[in-house]
Amino acid sequence: MSTSDSNSVDRLPQREQYLKQSHGNPFAIRGLWWRPFHTWYEGSRVGRLPWGIRHLAMVLRNWLLYRKPRRIEYRYASDGFATKSRLAFMTDPTFVHAYERMLLARGEANDLGIHLRVHQALWVASVCRKLPGDFVECGTGRGLIFSAILDYLKDWNSLGKTAWLFDTFSPYHLNQQSGQNDPSTGVSGNYAVNLESTRRNFQEWPRVNLVPGMLPDSLNTVDIKSIALLHLDLNFAAAEETVLSKLWPLVVEGGIVLLDDYGQTDSQNETHTRIAKQFGVEILTTGSAQGVIIKR
Repeated sequence: MSTSDSNSVDRLPQREQYLKQSHGNPFAIRGLWWRPFHTWYEGSRVGRLPWGIRHLAMVLRNWLLYRKPRRIEYRYASDGFATKSRLAFMTDPTFVHAYERMLLARGEANDLGIHLRVHQALWVASVCRKLPGDFVECGTGRGLIFSAILDYLKDWNSLGKTAWLFDTFSPYHLNQQSGQNDPSTGVSGNYAVNLESTRRNFQEWPRVNLVPGMLPDSLNTVDIKSIALLHLDLNFAAAEETVLSKLWPLVVEGGIVLLDDYGQTDSQNETHTRIAKQFGVEILTTGSAQGVIIKR
């Protein structure tokens, strides 16, 4: 177990002290990368630049945007979503607590600013909690989204559901050709440190089963009867298509599939749009690039 992993585990009982240091500075290097770029719509031109050149272009673009006066003042702008509307959930104590639990699971000081993404996942979970079937996540990483969900569902212990969390639990970025974790691509700050680290993160909740291995093969190692909520976040279109095709028959009537990256890349957008048409359903696109499918 690494030193950073050990420190993260030690912080678990010290939520308030840790969270005082967990909100990132948008003008720091990582903030310069994340915050302003994702608040401006620019089509897919920058996203199609080669790896490396794309990142330099984004940083340069963000630097220029910081220096330009904004014509529109937003109440909120982050994670691809900017609005002048009131977002009442931002100050709701239950949401704030769940969001902070997500930050705790991440174990790093920089806040990615994914409030809307988390809010929508919590809404989906609140709807699906009353449906028959289990909760399934494919692409758990450190457990950010499901930490927020389980913290939000105060009655989880009495729901009788099981959470099935699938991942390789490898820290390395994906090779976009093979879809496998590749040490040569470097370590991700959002991917799992290792299986045991993620397992400890979920130790406070019952009926949370972590399933290691490559999808879709690891689906064959468990027996899931029905699914109320399916969260897909594999960051690889081909794997998500295979997994969704296999699990769709298990999704109950009224069950919801939440696609984390539906609007992030052309490949994932086109793949899920095509498979949704095969299922006879449509996908709701959200401002944070998530996609929502309700089975009818």
